Amino acid sequence: MDLLTPDTGLMFWTVLTFALLYFVLGKFVWKPVGEVLDEREARLNASLEKAEEAQKSAEAALEKNKEMLTEARNEVQELIAKGKKTAESVREDIIAEAKSEATALIDRARKEVNLEQEKALDEIRKLAVDLSISATQKVIGKALSEKEHQQLVSQSFEDLGELN
Repeated sequence: MDLLTPDTGLMFWTVLTFALLYFVLGKFVWKPVGEVLDEREARLNASLEKAEEAQKSAEAALEKNKEMLTEARNEVQELIAKGKKTAESVREDIIAEAKSEATALIDRARKEVNLEQEKALDEIRKLAVDLSISATQKVIGKALSEKEHQQLVSQSFEDLGELN
């Protein structure tokens, strides 16, 4: 039963050995091991912070790239729309110019036709007058005076006017 009763001498040496071992371990083992663990923890935390910063930076760059891509697509759409609008405007200008030229050409042709028609009518009138004077001279057998000639021409013009 000696083992169950505490001996003060043994207890003293056990406490002293434990305290000395605790001091030696604390001074030479736990402190360096703690420093190494603290260093490692600091490095891990720094690496973790750098990784988080890199992730945030990558996300920001990705967002910026998305915005730039969206902006570029919008610019392309605007350029396409402007191109279509310009093409439509040019097409409308060409059509308007062609219509204008066609209208001018038609008007000029009508004027020329009317002018030629007037010339032809004048020529027909002159021929009719000459024929009527010749026929009258042959029927009457004498030359007409200027006054009679004017009356005959006026009468012929009136007759031709009624025919038109």
